[in-house]
Amino acid sequence: MIPAKSADHPEMKMKVKLFVLLTVALGLSGCDKINNMNRSMDTMLGGDYEVYIQGHKEVYHVKNGKVTSAPDKGYYIFYPEINGEKRMVQSPIQITTIVKVD
Repeated sequence: MIPAKSADHPEMKMKVKLFVLLTVALGLSGCDKINNMNRSMDTMLGGDYEVYIQGHKEVYHVKNGKVTSAPDKGYYIFYPEINGEKRMVQSPIQITTIVKVD
């Protein structure tokens, strides 16, 4: 009679650790894909927006404009008015918050 492998067996422990590691890695990579998909649908047209970029003291105001995402490149593009003229600004998606102003 062959004894059954128990959870105390070193080979079984290694297989369980490997399974847990692979499950976590797949879960995290799936979350990243979902986040990128959501970001690709972040283009906002025709409105007023406040754009906050982490680390910037200034809040950018987009008036009657749009904020476009470029998820493959990892940034937003928008045209706020700075010192009386519209200028193009690119900001990293991960550290940017966009708020629609009513």
